Amino acid sequence: MMVMKLLAAFALVAFVLGGVAQGQTPALVPIRLISAPSDDLRPVLYAQKAGLFRRAGLDVTLQITSSGAVATQAVLAGAMDVGKSNIAPLITAYAHGIPFVIVAPSIVYKPDWPLTGAVMVVPNSPLHSALDLQGKTVACTALGDITYLGIRAIIDNHGGDSSTVKWVELPTASVTAALEAGRIDAGLVTEPSYSEGLKSGKTRQLVDMLGSGGYARPILESAYYSTHAFADKNREALTRFAQIIEQANAYSNTHNAETVPLWAALANLDPATAAAIHRTYSATAFDPRAIQPVIDLAARYKTIPKAFDARDFIAGEIKAAPGT
Repeated sequence: MMVMKLLAAFALVAFVLGGVAQGQTPALVPIRLISAPSDDLRPVLYAQKAGLFRRAGLDVTLQITSSGAVATQAVLAGAMDVGKSNIAPLITAYAHGIPFVIVAPSIVYKPDWPLTGAVMVVPNSPLHSALDLQGKTVACTALGDITYLGIRAIIDNHGGDSSTVKWVELPTASVTAALEAGRIDAGLVTEPSYSEGLKSGKTRQLVDMLGSGGYARPILESAYYSTHAFADKNREALTRFAQIIEQANAYSNTHNAETVPLWAALANLDPATAAAIHRTYSATAFDPRAIQPVIDLAARYKTIPKAFDARDFIAGEIKAAPGT
């Protein structure tokens, strides 16, 4: 948004001029970042290695955790300052009065970009469309996540009844084995399992839950977030953090050779495997219109009490969470 870009520019100018006026290097502002391991951390790793955060006056440290749930608890408790998560859990938390705000964008769905995940089935499955999922057992990472919402909307928008789907929660890395064992009929698989399953012939793609008519437009899949209290007290630092993230996102989108090895080292992935899997595409600016469809579907399927304006959820326009 234009206002946020102007605020970012003024903040950086004030920061630089302040340091010059004092004739000394200002102390770096610490930001403790926590995230589960995922490919969209490449921009953070690049920004750290290239010194972008430090040049903006920030000391960003990254802690890897086992899950997004652990990260949100750490941020909420104040043990960490910023987290990175899929967007749906953040929407659910905000709508139920937990004072999270998003401070920078991460993965955005891009229709012309290679998929990094989809709802998969075994090769000889009788399922061939989203409507075939009615009455079947389908795995998602969590009830209410973007897969759950997208699949339900695709089925209902095509005249089916998504309430008949039996949902189970499974980590995406466990879905292929569950499919082969016949414990589920379909499930969300993401990289690196997505590419490995297609290459080996163990799985085939049934439906792209984000681009097959469930969502009204391309959506923001994940984002960096903080608490309302931290964001309110650290506006200038988070403005700089967001600006660096957006710059690093743009670089990572077009520089796989420089950023993929950073991710492979962090995730202990074989370099050849890391180079072969599809890369995520990260947003280079905030667009509330990329968040609103997820909010609207969450309200439609009752994972939140009611819809709200996505602009209220962005730290540049910090407002109290509903019920706080």
